Amino acid sequence: MDVCIISENSYPVSFGGVSEWCKNLIEKMGAVDFQLFTLAPDDKIKYKLPKNITKNIIIKLNSPDFKNNDYDYSSLLELLHPILKGKKFNCVNVSEYLKDNPIKAEEILASQNSWDWAIDHYNKKYRSYPFMPFYFSWISLFYLLYKVFELCDQIPNSDVYHSLNAGYAGLLGSIKKIRSKRPLITTEHGLYLKERLFELSHSEVPVWLREFYNDFFISLVKTTYHHSDVITSVCADHVKYQKKIDSKVDPIVVYNGIDYNKYEYVENYDRDKYSVGTISRITPIKDTLTFIRTANEVIKKYPTKFYVIGEVQDQEYYEECKELVDDLDIGQYVEFTGFQDSTEWYPKLDVFVLPSLSEGFPLTILEALSTGTPCLATNVGGVSEILDKELLVNKWAYDKLAKKIIKLLKSPERRQNLGKQGRILVEKKFGLNKMVSNYQNIYKEVLN
Repeated sequence: MDVCIISENSYPVSFGGVSEWCKNLIEKMGAVDFQLFTLAPDDKIKYKLPKNITKNIIIKLNSPDFKNNDYDYSSLLELLHPILKGKKFNCVNVSEYLKDNPIKAEEILASQNSWDWAIDHYNKKYRSYPFMPFYFSWISLFYLLYKVFELCDQIPNSDVYHSLNAGYAGLLGSIKKIRSKRPLITTEHGLYLKERLFELSHSEVPVWLREFYNDFFISLVKTTYHHSDVITSVCADHVKYQKKIDSKVDPIVVYNGIDYNKYEYVENYDRDKYSVGTISRITPIKDTLTFIRTANEVIKKYPTKFYVIGEVQDQEYYEECKELVDDLDIGQYVEFTGFQDSTEWYPKLDVFVLPSLSEGFPLTILEALSTGTPCLATNVGGVSEILDKELLVNKWAYDKLAKKIIKLLKSPERRQNLGKQGRILVEKKFGLNKMVSNYQNIYKEVLN
C-alpha cells in the first residue's frame, strides 16, 4: 500500500502537534510506503525521515511575480465564481480545464480576466471602501488558489491520498482524487476554517473585508468535504462544527494517540521549588499572554518559575509577550526556552498548562499525563474529552487559572493522584497503537 500525505507547512518542515502526529503515524506504519507533498514558506527539513518515506516533495512558496500575457482565462474564472459566495465549486470541471490548459499562478493573476473579475466583485460589494486593501487581499487568496492549480500535476501517483486539512491541501487532494480515481481521506486537526477565522480576527484586515475571506475559506472547505471519501476528526467537538459547515458530512472521530512508553512516569511531588510550564508554539492562538498574566497572579503567593517552551512562530506576538513580562516586572520568574525536547521537560514541571484559544486534540496534554504531570487547560476543542471539568477554565480566565494552579501546588497528594489517573487514562484510551490501527483500517476500507 502507498499513501500520499498532502499538507501545508507541516511535517517534515515544521515542528508542532500536526507534524508529530504525522511523524508518529508514518513511523508506526513501517509496512506502508508514504509519499509527502508539502506546501511551505521554507523547504528546510527538520526531521530525520524514516525509510518508508519513498518520496518527499516540498513546494517552497514565494511572493507572486506578476507575468503579463494575453491568454483568455475567462472560462476557468467562471467556474470559480461560487468561491465568492461561500459555496463549493465544480472541482471536476476545474480539473478538466487544467488538463488541457496548464496554468502559471503569476500569469493568471496578472491577466486581464483576473483584473476584470476583481474589479467587478469590488464594484458590486465594496465600492464605498478603499480599493487597495481589497486588492491586496484578493491577490493573497487567489495566488495560493492558482498555485494549487499549477501544482496539481506534481502530486505523485498513489493508492490513497490523505490531506491534513480541508483548505489548500484538501483542494490539492480533491483534484488528484478526481484525476486518479483513487480515494481521498481528509483529516481536520485544528479545523481549517475555524483557525483561519481566528487569525483573521487578530489581523489588521479591515472588518468590512472579513466576509470576503470567510466566503473564500468556506468554499475551499466545502469543496474538499464534497470530494473526500472519508473525513476524520481528532475529537467529537469538531464534528459539530463540521456539520454546521456541511450538514451532509459524517466525520469519523479518531483520537490522537502517543507512544506513552517514550515518556517516563515520574513520582516527584514533594519539592522545595515549584515549576509550571506550557509547551507550545509562541503564537496568538496559543495565548501565551494569558500564561504570563497567570504567572503574575501565582507568584504573588508562591515563588514559582514559569516556562514557555516552544519555538517562536509569530515574532511580533513574541515581542508583545516579552513586553508584558517587563511591564509586570516578573522577568526572574518567566523564562522563554525556545524549542526543546519536550520529553525532558514534562518531569520537571509540577503543573502543565495549556491556555490556548483554540485546539484540536492536543498531544502535549497526552504527553504530560504520560509522565504523571497534572494538567490544567482552557475548555476549547477536544480538551474536555481528555480532562475533567474541574481542570478546565474559560478562555482568557487567567485569574481562575492561577487559583487552580495554586490549589494544586498546595496539595502534593492531589497532584500525585491526578498524575496516576492521567497515566492510566492515556494507556487505556490514547495509545499510539490504537490510533495507527484505526488509520490502517481506514486505508484498507477505502481501497476495497
